[in-house]
Amino acid sequence: MKDVITSFRDTLKLYSQDKWILVISFIPVIIGIVLFAYFGSWFISDLNAWGEGLIKEKFESSGTQGFLISLLLGIITIAFFFIVNWTFVLVVSIIASPFNDIISSRAEKAMRGEEPLGIGQSFSKSFGKVFFTVFNEIKKVSMIIFMSIIALIMGFIGILAPLAYVLSAFLMAIGFLDYSWSRHDLSFRDCIADVKKGFFSYGLGGALFVILMGIPFVNLVSLPFGVLYFTVLFLKKVEKEQSQGELVNG
Repeated sequence: MKDVITSFRDTLKLYSQDKWILVISFIPVIIGIVLFAYFGSWFISDLNAWGEGLIKEKFESSGTQGFLISLLLGIITIAFFFIVNWTFVLVVSIIASPFNDIISSRAEKAMRGEEPLGIGQSFSKSFGKVFFTVFNEIKKVSMIIFMSIIALIMGFIGILAPLAYVLSAFLMAIGFLDYSWSRHDLSFRDCIADVKKGFFSYGLGGALFVILMGIPFVNLVSLPFGVLYFTVLFLKKVEKEQSQGELVNG
């Protein structure tokens, strides 16, 4: 529980320690805002125009038309925020994955007290493996979407609803932890073992971000913050395991 709380403090501290972490964190946010504005404009205006034309064709009364058009706009807007929201963030995470990789890498260097790579080297290293990073992100997102559908179905079954939320929390955590796992070349079995060892902290941290990532616009800011947060949480767990191992060996 302590690590879950202190990791928020340490994540905020990283922003002041490494200015490039803060600068690069804005890139996924800007990408998200641009796509959100573009897609939102298309989704709301074009779909509303189509619906408005259909309503005017079916109803002659201007009063009825006005009411139905306003109702349609409201429904479309709500649908955009609540249906598109989650999949949209996943798409942004794919596009922003090279930048998130840089954020996670520089955060680990700072946490270990090591000198981070120059910003040019950071971009060169990350974009040198951009196809691997993006492909890995696509695989991860595909798995998350599949498991999210299962969680959604479980959510409609009363007795399984709590389990569905727990599953969503771990899916959220895994989405952020994957950057650290990939950097440390953890195998699938090692990743499962890591989740088991950090079951409580990862689960609770994931549950908090399920809430944050479900809020439109807030989720865009939460995306790079989550990458940093789970990098910190992962390193705290690794360092604790190493110190315990040294005590046992000593």
